[in-house]
Amino acid sequence: MTEIKRGSKFCPRCGSTDVFWASGLLQLWGLWDCRECGYHGAFIIEDGELAMKIREDYLKEIQKNED
Repeated sequence: MTEIKRGSKFCPRCGSTDVFWASGLLQLWGLWDCRECGYHGAFIIEDGELAMKIREDYLKEIQKNED
């Protein structure tokens, strides 16, 4: 099992850790972007176990759509 660092942030759509604060105007400071799936929103996951489940489901859906 992959070790999850304390304080990690995860995308709520795909479970990726490749998330970052949206930059630009002050109004965007509370928004996050995911470089992997394109998610853009205020909600972010900090629970590593939940993120792993989201990630598994996301990858299964991607695989299903490719078949």
